[in-house]
Amino acid sequence: MLASAWEFTKRNKGKIIAGGVLIGSAIAYIQSSSGPKTLEKPHTSSELPNQKNVFCRIVSVAFGFSILTLTLKAQISILAADTCAQFEQRNKQPTWQNYLPESMSSMMNNKNISSISNPADNPMDVGNRRIFLQCVQYFTLRGIPELMEYVAESVSAELENWKLTDVKTKTEMRDFFDKVSYRISFSGLLTKLVAPLEGDGDNSSSVMKLLQKLTTNLESSKSIHVLNSLLDFYFSAALKMVATEQQSLVKYVPAFSNSLPVLTSTAFDSPLFNSLYSSDIHQFAVYVFNS
Repeated sequence: MLASAWEFTKRNKGKIIAGGVLIGSAIAYIQSSSGPKTLEKPHTSSELPNQKNVFCRIVSVAFGFSILTLTLKAQISILAADTCAQFEQRNKQPTWQNYLPESMSSMMNNKNISSISNPADNPMDVGNRRIFLQCVQYFTLRGIPELMEYVAESVSAELENWKLTDVKTKTEMRDFFDKVSYRISFSGLLTKLVAPLEGDGDNSSSVMKLLQKLTTNLESSKSIHVLNSLLDFYFSAALKMVATEQQSLVKYVPAFSNSLPVLTSTAFDSPLFNSLYSSDIHQFAVYVFNS
């Protein structure tokens, strides 16, 4: 029973990598079309002009990849649980054969073993699962631009009183990322970005039930905890690109700019790779499967 669920999971694991590439491309395209094509040389005035785009891109990549990872892991776990439940239901359904003597029942089972051991999937169920998996496209096409608006507002608010000449430690920069994340992570954020369901369709349909399970799990306290742990992979990787423990803010800009290829990479030991194989994301997948 669990073998089919595991095979399904392995078949769809590549979607997370592919989705990560799409998110990285989408963020780069949106910001390049809405701002300067190249990073301007940091100047020493007291204001933060276009340099704040670097901070926005780091936070956008961290949230975009982490939400994608959470969403696809939740989707796969929900579908695996749904498939297992269907198998169990088929095996538990009573029939008139349950009341036959044991000798006759075994004979009937031998005649029908092929149809019992290989029950055909309902084509409608298969179609509903495919539609459910494709709903993540809403996030990559509509959710990402909306997420970046929240990021831009939060970064601007946190940098309002900062100057390029201010000296900041790496710990203070990490606190900055945490404060920005706190501003962005309002209640209902993941539902709004991934699957807003207000007044959409028939709530009794199979697809809507799957979507409701998805949004319920994404808004759970377990999901928020895991999201924060996934963000840590990206913010820590960005700070590793900073050579010294303390320096002026203007010197952080080129270091963070150079960290973007690392943050959007799908290679071994990249933030995305570490997220996919983290114990937190595994525990979240098990939590969703059992919910």
